[in-house]
Amino acid sequence: MISRRAESEFPGRHKIFIVLLTLLSLLGTVSFSRAEDHTVSQEIPPNNEEFLRGALRSLIEETFSDFPKSTSDFIILKAEEDRPGNWLLEDELLTYLLSINLQVGLSMADSNRYLPESKLLFYRIIDLKLDYPKTQRKGVWGRRSVTRRAWMVLSFREEDKTTGRVLWSRRGQQERTDMVQRSLIPSLSNQSYPFMSPSFSRDPLSRYVEPALVTTIVGGLVYLFFANR
Repeated sequence: MISRRAESEFPGRHKIFIVLLTLLSLLGTVSFSRAEDHTVSQEIPPNNEEFLRGALRSLIEETFSDFPKSTSDFIILKAEEDRPGNWLLEDELLTYLLSINLQVGLSMADSNRYLPESKLLFYRIIDLKLDYPKTQRKGVWGRRSVTRRAWMVLSFREEDKTTGRVLWSRRGQQERTDMVQRSLIPSLSNQSYPFMSPSFSRDPLSRYVEPALVTTIVGGLVYLFFANR
């Protein structure tokens, strides 16, 4: 036969048991979400250089859709001004022009050596940047992802090398975004080129909220343990 004291204590112990299970469940959720960040199947995104190259290729193909494609012309690429990303743009521009069977050179000496009557193709980077404008978390405990954005504004102008007459000119812009896991950002950057290694804003609360919740849960478990001895 159950004593009256045991009967009176049973509801209280039952509530404590429920609270204990709840705290353990929350603690397990935290541990599972952390493990998920490491075990989830991840598709490695392109690094920042490839991400920029992809946006450049798309912009060049779109902007040069009506470019005069005379295979008898010899085209010399020339930057209008010195910019950090000129080498990247020139490389993609050269690849594109060669892919449509045009004769291309990178210096005035090339045109004088092969075809004196050549054309000049000027390119200019008006704006070229890579940044991380937004950080978000998957659920309450999930991993943090960062929006990666490439933004560029470019202009191109073809001139007759002898007369200086403008034969063709265009200006284009491109924006491209994707989502990358925040922990992968260091491996995607290229520290040799600052424009490929932008900084990103960290969530100031994220480093405190999760440890505080874990501490609260553990503290609650310890309290329940000693309160029911």
